[in-house]
Amino acid sequence: MIVEKTSITGKGQIQIPAKIRRAIGAEKGDTLLFKLMESGEIKVELIKKRNLMELAGSLPAKGEFPGLDEEEEKTRQKVAEKVDKKYETTGR
Repeated sequence: MIVEKTSITGKGQIQIPAKIRRAIGAEKGDTLLFKLMESGEIKVELIKKRNLMELAGSLPAKGEFPGLDEEEEKTRQKVAEKVDKKYETTGR
C-alpha cells in the first residue's frame, strides 16, 4: 500500500503525488472519477484517455471510403449548396 498526502489549492485543485501517478499509470489527459460513498469515504477511479487509433473500426462502415479527392469534392458541393440556399433565403 502506498500512502501519500496532498493539499487542496485555493481553486479547489489537488496534485496527485508522483508515486501514486506512477503506480496507477496516470498520464496527462487521463480522467479521475471521484465517488463519494455513503460512508463518507472517497473512491477515485482512473479513466485512461483513449488513443484515436484505438477507436478505428469500432463503428460499422456505411460503405467503402471513396478517397480524399472524391470526399473533398463532395464537401465542396455540400458547402456550395448551403451557401446557395442561404443566399436564396436572405437575398444576400
